[in-house]
Amino acid sequence: MWCPTPLRDSSRRCLAVIVGALCLATAAHAQPRGPETRAVDARLAELSPADEAFLQAYKYAAQNQADKFDGVDDKVTNDHPLRSYIDYWALRLKIGDPRGESSPAGLEARIREFLQRHAGSAVADSLRRDWLLALARRGEWSTFALEYPQLQSKDDTQLQCYDWLGRTQQGQPLADPVREALFQPRDLGEGCGQLLELLAANGTIKRADLQRRLWLSVEANAPGSIRRLAGLLNFDPAHTEQALMRPEKAPLAKFDRELRVIAIARMARNDVGFAAGRLEALQADLPAAERAFAWSQVAAAGMRKLSPEAMSWTRLGLPAVVSDETLVWFARTALREQDWKLLRQVIERMSPRGRADPTWVYWEARALRAAGDTRRADDLLRRIAGEYHFYGTLAAEDLGGLFSAPPRATPPTEAELAVPAANPGFARALKFYALGLRPEGNREWNFQLRAMDDRQLLAAAEWACRKVILDRCVNTADRTSTEHDFSLRFITPFQEQLTPVAKERGLDSAWVYGLIRQESRFLMDARSSVGASGLMQIMPSTARWIAKKLGVADFRVEQLGDMPTNLSFGTYYLKSVLDDLEGSPLLASAAYNAGPNRPRTWRSTLPQPVEGAIFAEIIPFTETRDYVKKVLANATIYSALFSGEPQSLKARLGTVSPRPQSASELP
Repeated sequence: MWCPTPLRDSSRRCLAVIVGALCLATAAHAQPRGPETRAVDARLAELSPADEAFLQAYKYAAQNQADKFDGVDDKVTNDHPLRSYIDYWALRLKIGDPRGESSPAGLEARIREFLQRHAGSAVADSLRRDWLLALARRGEWSTFALEYPQLQSKDDTQLQCYDWLGRTQQGQPLADPVREALFQPRDLGEGCGQLLELLAANGTIKRADLQRRLWLSVEANAPGSIRRLAGLLNFDPAHTEQALMRPEKAPLAKFDRELRVIAIARMARNDVGFAAGRLEALQADLPAAERAFAWSQVAAAGMRKLSPEAMSWTRLGLPAVVSDETLVWFARTALREQDWKLLRQVIERMSPRGRADPTWVYWEARALRAAGDTRRADDLLRRIAGEYHFYGTLAAEDLGGLFSAPPRATPPTEAELAVPAANPGFARALKFYALGLRPEGNREWNFQLRAMDDRQLLAAAEWACRKVILDRCVNTADRTSTEHDFSLRFITPFQEQLTPVAKERGLDSAWVYGLIRQESRFLMDARSSVGASGLMQIMPSTARWIAKKLGVADFRVEQLGDMPTNLSFGTYYLKSVLDDLEGSPLLASAAYNAGPNRPRTWRSTLPQPVEGAIFAEIIPFTETRDYVKKVLANATIYSALFSGEPQSLKARLGTVSPRPQSASELP
């Protein structure tokens, strides 16, 4: 049983999880009928002929097999909840290969009819996006200009660039947002690349701008964009390829100086020490600006590898004109060394957007405190102290308050709950989930949330919990801005299974819940791209090791879909890494995500003891850094909900001291 309310409030309604069915009010003593995977398997085993045809059509559409698609699409009946997707895929296949259509005008008429019939839906927005991309590639700018404003999800940078490309070709001046989008440290992509080429050709963008964009591409390690910029700057194509693909063997003395810098930067990502040596040998031949930029890339790579020379390289790279992409690595270098003056200097150079990130708001405040400027530090901390994330929690604690959950918003009324229940987009999402197509279901679900206010979000979250769509329950409740219900954000399913096994292992159940919330969002059938399975996302090789340790005979990987097995194996491994790392939840969380040897390596590179928050921020893997911060913030919140008492995140983080490198015996 689980209760989407703090456990201490026994007067609040509990919802019993009956997997594959609705959560039923007042069923306080009901038991789950079985793991969610069994319910999903049962549903898939009872597919209707229309569902089977739909899944076949889905496969053929994804593989662009138009001939096979045409053989099954008619088997999906018109009353099927996802019939609109069959019609969408049929049109998408025609857009991708219009030769099968009798005339372009006929295809356009079919597209417009579909868009009108399904106006305001996720599937219509998907078709419009596909059509816009095809229009841009064919240069049909008049039609593009009519359709682009009607696109509801304008989060595709390439479509934005195509929009600006069409406007530029019609003589409109370059707007500031266009320039800002072009000059970001990321791959240009085809749309933005074509726009940049046009602006270079008509003289709007000068050679100095192109050189600046080249360095942004180097910072982002985007070889496609580097090649495009190198072509616009008239570099030797063969030398460009050598700098990108074989930098350690490239005859740098023969290259343009920009290509030397590119080669050094690419080299540094594989062997930073070798790159530093090459740079030292040729730096006298580089102008000061390019020399500093080259050192900045060596320094960033050095910090990603936690090299002891990262600080000296950072000081050489400090004069460089670089983006936040590089400055955050400078800041982490300063954090590792606890050089608060340098940290403040680096943060002050970040863009307004970068400096406003809660991470750097918090650390700038800490740097100000170290300098004795408590007033300004506290002003910064107050900006984020009311936000429910890792740095918001730390900021509140630095201001003297431990974490307590906010007051619970008034629960949704039955009238409010009737709205998501009647939403056809949510119905489509549930059908996708029933067919095992979770990404497609999530796309439908999230499309419905775009314009919802807090009350509507809370109603949708509660309805998702009642439908046992636990990840959508959590993610939807997470979106509220002023009215919050932490019983929905931080649900506690499977208590009767999880609490005893956590206690048996000697684990804090709040930490286990915090980890599962991040690993799987409580989806029993969650499966990662690398094969991790179930609630606690256990890898097959790790599961086999655990099975041997626990004496489980004839173990099969498929058993990870069984909730008791998954919880038993996952908590056993979590306790193993906790013991292996001297009882540190911080290091153990990192080990659970990145393997037990990596936290040992990272710890061995520390020049001095650091507080846990510093160690979390200097983790060189982006995924693990984000994971650790979220797991421990989750655990703090769950602990407050379970105990009814304010909780300290800093106490969970502890401190981390350097220790000699040693290998773990754990997998």
